[in-house]
Amino acid sequence: MSKGVTTHLQAHDGYPGIEIIWAADCRQAFNQGVKLAQAWLDNAKSGWLWAAMIAERDLLPCAIERRAFEVGFLSRIHQRICSHQGSDEQSRSVPLTL
Repeated sequence: MSKGVTTHLQAHDGYPGIEIIWAADCRQAFNQGVKLAQAWLDNAKSGWLWAAMIAERDLLPCAIERRAFEVGFLSRIHQRICSHQGSDEQSRSVPLTL
């Protein structure tokens, strides 16, 4: 198992990105979560948000990958929600270790 593997969520919708350091390589699961959330947002919010997340998350084989997927998914949703609140923050990476 690798240690200190970093994932990056790029700034989006005018809201800053984030850098997350995982104990294992979770980049693929994290990116899957981000992509699914973006697809849900772009598709006129068809279907229930929670159902989309759970259905895809449960396909992942281990707990840390499921957690990475959730963090990626919810981070993209968070960026969209906060962008509509008029965030004054500049786009920057915020380090976080999980």
